[in-house]
Amino acid sequence: MSTRRPPSALEAISAELGHEQQERRAHFQPALLLSLVVVIAPLVVFGVRPDLLELPPERLAVQILLWVLCLVVFPALGVGIFFVGRRMRYALALAAVALTVVASTGWPFSSSSPAAAHDHAMAPLGCLSVTLITGVAMLGIGVISGAFVQRRRVSAVFWVAAGLSLVALNVVTWHCPASGMLHVVPLHLGGAAALLGLAAVVGWFVRRRDAEA
Repeated sequence: MSTRRPPSALEAISAELGHEQQERRAHFQPALLLSLVVVIAPLVVFGVRPDLLELPPERLAVQILLWVLCLVVFPALGVGIFFVGRRMRYALALAAVALTVVASTGWPFSSSSPAAAHDHAMAPLGCLSVTLITGVAMLGIGVISGAFVQRRRVSAVFWVAAGLSLVALNVVTWHCPASGMLHVVPLHLGGAAALLGLAAVVGWFVRRRDAEA
């Protein structure tokens, strides 16, 4: 009767990493489903911009790509489901900034839709409220799901925070047809920037509390 060979150090490490990946996916999948609910709910309650399907195809493609980045790619990097090199991380961060400007303002694509000139002067804080409410809900999902503490690297906080703030920005972009800089910069981009800072602080605090536990 042969004795069972004990696993080598490499096999033990591989098994441990595989177990960690399973745990991370177990956290990630329910969080993704909840995030989709958070995305759909305000669009159903507050409505989708009437000119959404009339936007230039290039701008719609940019917005859809940004949805993929903020809902899947950035959170997956944050929790450690997949990994990329340093150059690719920089490229993703720069691409997110460029795509955000295009998706939010429509530049350099023109929009001839009448809805693009929709007057938001009567309720300018409505867009800021949609952005902040959506972002805070996404932040709650991130904290509850443990997204901020899945990886040892502090940079994980950035990816999770960036993902949830871009989700909120995309929601308000699909809700509000206004594209003027005086409206978009303070109420859309400003709200997303505030969320990014808030999420980074909350993520850092959660990681610190978890380390001290």
